Amino acid sequence: MKRTTKFKTIAAFATATAIGALGVTTAQAQQEYGPVAQRAIDGARAYMKANNLETVQLDVLLNSLYRNSFPDFAEEWKQLTGIELKSEPLGYTDIPSKVMGECVAKTGAFDIFNDFPYTQPDAASCGVLKPLDEYAAKYKPDFSGIPEAFVAQQYYNGKQYSFVLDGDHIMLVLRKDIVENPLAQAEFKAATGKDLGCPATMADWEEQAKFFHTKAGETRWGITFEQPLYGAMGYRSVNFSHRHFPAYFGGLLFDADMNPQINTPQGIAAIKALASIVQYMPEDIQGWGTPQIYPFWGSGQAYSVMSFPSIFGFGNANPDSKVKGKQLPCVIPATTVGDEPVRRAAEAAGTSYMVSAYSDQPELAYLFIQWLTSPSVGNRAIAHPKGFWDPFRTQNLGDAGIEAKFSKEFLEETLENAEFTTSLLYIEGHYEYMKILDNNLAEVMNGNKTAEQAAADIEEGWNEVTEDIGRDNQIDVWRKGVDAGLYVDKL
Repeated sequence: MKRTTKFKTIAAFATATAIGALGVTTAQAQQEYGPVAQRAIDGARAYMKANNLETVQLDVLLNSLYRNSFPDFAEEWKQLTGIELKSEPLGYTDIPSKVMGECVAKTGAFDIFNDFPYTQPDAASCGVLKPLDEYAAKYKPDFSGIPEAFVAQQYYNGKQYSFVLDGDHIMLVLRKDIVENPLAQAEFKAATGKDLGCPATMADWEEQAKFFHTKAGETRWGITFEQPLYGAMGYRSVNFSHRHFPAYFGGLLFDADMNPQINTPQGIAAIKALASIVQYMPEDIQGWGTPQIYPFWGSGQAYSVMSFPSIFGFGNANPDSKVKGKQLPCVIPATTVGDEPVRRAAEAAGTSYMVSAYSDQPELAYLFIQWLTSPSVGNRAIAHPKGFWDPFRTQNLGDAGIEAKFSKEFLEETLENAEFTTSLLYIEGHYEYMKILDNNLAEVMNGNKTAEQAAADIEEGWNEVTEDIGRDNQIDVWRKGVDAGLYVDKL
């Protein structure tokens, strides 16, 4: 049964929620919020007045990472418009099944879905998402300053279904205090003939990881390590490994006819490289996700980490962090494709906001999303001390709150990194394709398969998924996504 939206009606609502009643003049409000956010505020107020509504409750299926930051913005929106947002936090691994369950149940239990962008293709295809093009034409959001791949992620098969507010493109962070240690610099130069700093290639990163991998009790570069110093960290568990794979592969996973490109010299080399560096990572890394990797990095027990940009903010802001002020942000290292160095930073997670097709108030849901993701409010979200939103658009530059959380150095580096952003597989069956990849990568890391056998098995599995969904449809959507700039590379 579809739920009933919680309403109150009153003819005088517009007066009670007018800007003047909040003690802010129209000019001041526009200056504070900017035109995109202000259009959302004005649109919500006008909608409430036209429908004689005092309050409305919108229900949000919320990524639990934002349970400590999202409520601040929900409360602000309520004060501005009278619209209450009630959130239900859920782990990010559980949200996709909850969203897809609405395809069948159609309860309208949620007005807004907050999830990673790559849930969108399956959800849109089953009809659970509301296309937002009509509302966008009316309220005019602004996507300037956002990299092409991020903008393209808001669309599927030619229609807009979401707004993105996060730059979760994979990047590299090193221990700055070790990189700048003169003894470490001299020893590394003598051993490799190279200057120490951000590695140019993935092979250079592994070379550094090997060099700095240190056992407990050793004294190196004037430092005695009471605990081991691991040379590297990165996501290597099932459901996570595929997020790092584009940095090693450096191209499109399929050709124009959806034939996998994994069982090739390029694909096999990528599998070998991803598996090789695991020997310099913590022993349990194949079972770790964000809850384990972030605090381990903050403990100071690793020389380098390849992760989401928010790990840098965590390292600076977490009160228990031992790496505050000791982090060096780096653009994603290059891999070699043919004879050319190629940088590809996967938009490995991110957070997007989608409207349920079964919402009682889809226009109001849309207006909140436009407000939250607008340049002005979005900057405040990214700067939130308890938030996990990451910088991703040029309007983030020069923002005092963002610079205080991440540092100017980091902000400039991560926005350069964003230029190499490639989306994960943005077609129906994303989870099926990536699970096949992850399982086979795990087999190689555990020594149970060769990279060559894994590549052949991945190719076979991917072809089966494509045929199950429908090759002609997959080819059509794949080509549209590539043309739209989802993957940087072109067919």
